[in-house]
Amino acid sequence: MSKRRDDLYALEGVGPKTLEKLRELGVTSVEHLAEFTVEELVEAGIEYDRAVKILQQAIQRVGGARPVTLREIRQRQVRTFKTGLSDFDEKTPWRGVREAFIYEFAGEYGAGKSMFAHQLSVAALKEGFTEKVVYIDTEGTFNDRLAEAVARRFGADVDRVMDSIYVYQPANVVQLEQIVKFDLPRHIQEGCRLVVIDTITALYRAEFVGREHLAARQQRIHYLVDWLRRHARTFSLTSVLTNQVMDIPEVFAAGAKRPAGGNVLAHAVNARFMMTRPNKQKPEGHMWPLDVPGMAPDVKIEYRLTDAGLE
Repeated sequence: MSKRRDDLYALEGVGPKTLEKLRELGVTSVEHLAEFTVEELVEAGIEYDRAVKILQQAIQRVGGARPVTLREIRQRQVRTFKTGLSDFDEKTPWRGVREAFIYEFAGEYGAGKSMFAHQLSVAALKEGFTEKVVYIDTEGTFNDRLAEAVARRFGADVDRVMDSIYVYQPANVVQLEQIVKFDLPRHIQEGCRLVVIDTITALYRAEFVGREHLAARQQRIHYLVDWLRRHARTFSLTSVLTNQVMDIPEVFAAGAKRPAGGNVLAHAVNARFMMTRPNKQKPEGHMWPLDVPGMAPDVKIEYRLTDAGLE
């Protein structure tokens, strides 16, 4: 029996049948179990009182929600990594990308979102921020040659980069949600501290078509991002989400764009950026904060697309 199964067995009320249900649910550890809700355990076939009991024990084992003082917050060491995009590293509050945050980078096709996502994956490995990266490619755009080019530009170990980025290409929303809920925790146990979803809304917009399905789509997106939030709280996982954009009705703002996903993403992410490359014949573009703690909305981060990422 594995150590993880031993840990779960040590919880009062977890016998062979309950353990089997937890395994079917994809639970990998006591820490992972503590992320679930009672309702999710009940849906898996675990009797309500038993679900409450084992979840309470799991939460207690991982420390629960302990209050901290403002002094403790100020003294806490927040891990970060440099992105290799100098304007971003100089102008953002944490001088790069910080742990346990959910980032969103939205923009039109060709703005450089996927390129930046590749770059962040390599940079996190190069800086020792994470031992592995999970890259969830929903549009079939992952480019191994770009990842290699970025690695060479950064002076990273190319072989290590090739062996440390795990690419998933889900075909539908159910597969995407299962990866985040069940597969990602296994990678977290093996040292993953960065997940990329490129792009977050693509599959939902393709499957939930029409205004009659809008509420269901938003609920499903919210549920997915909530799991990323749980992983951030429990394991200090950082998430990078790229996103498509949609037109704002002309009566409100002619020609303006906003990220897809509506208020669900607007309220769920911790740092939200818009990216644009006005002239697709030229490599220059810029991004600005839509909602980033500690950043004024008029801050402009300039970049240039190259064969080896953004610089």
